[in-house]
Order: sequence, then structure tokens, then C-alpha cells
Amino acid sequence: AYKIDLPEELSRVHNTFHVSNLKKCHVDEPLAVPLDGLHIDDKLHFVAKPVEIVDREVKRLKRSQIPLVK
Repeated sequence: AYKIDLPEELSRVHNTFHVSNLKKCHVDEPLAVPLDGLHIDDKLHFVAKPVEIVDREVKRLKRSQIPLVK
């Protein structure tokens, strides 16, 4: 397991990860995600806001209908 240093905004996120969850980064410059646009709810789930609805469709099964949104 590895412990990583997280910024203060992510202090509630568990900072220990198993080796199988980590991947090598083959990039010369460091990758950083800007945290100003990142929203995490109380259950530590990423809150994604939709930008635009492109298409709607209803998939019909024998006894039910499933609305699909792209």
C-alpha cells in the first residue's frame, strides 16, 4: 500500500491506496487536476454537472421502458 499527499481540499479522502489501484504515469510534465471546479458531496462522491443534453431515447423492453440520455 502507498500513502499519498493530498491537498487540504481533499483531506476527507482516504490517502492510502493498494498497489493494484495505481498506474505508472508516462508523462514528462506533472499532471494536476484543478480543484476549483471539483465538487465533492458529503459521501465523497464526485458531483458532475451535465453541460448539454445531446439526444434522448426510450429503450423498450417487454414490460418496461428505460429512458436514455446522451
